[in-house]
Amino acid sequence: LDSRIRQWLQNPRKILAPHLKPGMKALDVGCGPGFFSIEMAQLVGPEGQIIAADLQEGMLQKLAGKIKGTALESRIKPVQCGKDTINVSERVDFILAFYMVHEVPDKASFFGQLKAVLNTHGRCLLVEPKFFHVSRKEFESTTKIAESAGFRITQGPRLLFSWSAVLTN
Repeated sequence: LDSRIRQWLQNPRKILAPHLKPGMKALDVGCGPGFFSIEMAQLVGPEGQIIAADLQEGMLQKLAGKIKGTALESRIKPVQCGKDTINVSERVDFILAFYMVHEVPDKASFFGQLKAVLNTHGRCLLVEPKFFHVSRKEFESTTKIAESAGFRITQGPRLLFSWSAVLTN
């Protein structure tokens, strides 16, 4: 999840910089060991905050180990999700859902929860893996569920081996 090859194929700064500005509060849902959370924290700067949410306690512990004793420790708040809840109620300016929505059993509830925490002018970047995981039809179905939850859907950035969309209020 943190390899140099992934850094090259899915450069976090390149993917996230158009969406994050200093002082923003953002949610990295399904954060894993923090591949994107760490770059998000650097982009929002000392006045910003990242909520790094994951279902697996072990992933949150890996992230905590990476940032322990650094300036990022105060910017990244680890949160353990529940089976049916993102476990976040704070309002955020940006949400990243990278390669994880295909694993969510109740997508309607999931997108409803994201909608509830996203600020009025906020954005959510949804990215799913193309090959062997998510077909075009499945991705379109996912974006229709997001649309039913009240999001507007626009084309996301072109990312290698990925489908993407930007969701807005």
